[in-house]
Amino acid sequence: MAVITFTSSGTWTAPAGVTSVTVECWGGGGAGGTGTNFVSPYGAAGGGGGGGAYARSVITVSPGTNYTVTVGAQQTSSGAAGNDSWFSTTGTVLAKGGTGGSNDTGTTAGNGAAGGAGGSSTLSVGTTKYAGGNGGTGTRIGQSGAGGGGAGSTGAGGNASVGTAGTGTSQFGGNGGGGNTVGSNGSPGSIYGGGGSGGHANSSTTRTGGAGAQGLVILTFVDSRTSDFFQFF
Repeated sequence: MAVITFTSSGTWTAPAGVTSVTVECWGGGGAGGTGTNFVSPYGAAGGGGGGGAYARSVITVSPGTNYTVTVGAQQTSSGAAGNDSWFSTTGTVLAKGGTGGSNDTGTTAGNGAAGGAGGSSTLSVGTTKYAGGNGGTGTRIGQSGAGGGGAGSTGAGGNASVGTAGTGTSQFGGNGGGGNTVGSNGSPGSIYGGGGSGGHANSSTTRTGGAGAQGLVILTFVDSRTSDFFQFF
């Protein structure tokens, strides 16, 4: 059994004799939202980014053919959605990235900005699909929203609860970034697919959201050349 792991985008050539491959994709986490334009006495608490989804299918391939592998890169722009991961085309196997956390201007009392939704299992493509965890809503007097957990091969990612990060699910689902206390930038999500937490401003200084973690693609297949080698000896 051959296993090839892609932590960045590339190309895979189906070896001679290989006609099917199990494709697993993990989407990237959404970035946390920004806390900005603080107006006393309220803080500005950005929402946490959603965790990335997971998708898996067995795909028929042609030996000698090149296939594009796209791995969702880390999302560093505050409040932006996580990047998708897919194999060949977006209609073959696709894991959606999590939604970014909302930005907060902190001009009124109450809660901060809402967290982003986890990567959608409905919009992902595969025989087996799991959603990422939702990001948390920040509290203006307290902490920013935490990131949602990334989905794994065994289930959906965990939802964040306010500033408590969502837990990633095995295999390879990363934890979300924890909510930050006043006057801090957000924390990044853990690989793979953890959502970043929001920034929390308690002054005129803008506090950016944490980065959403990158995605992952793993290919598993029986390489007949390897099998023949061991049978021969």
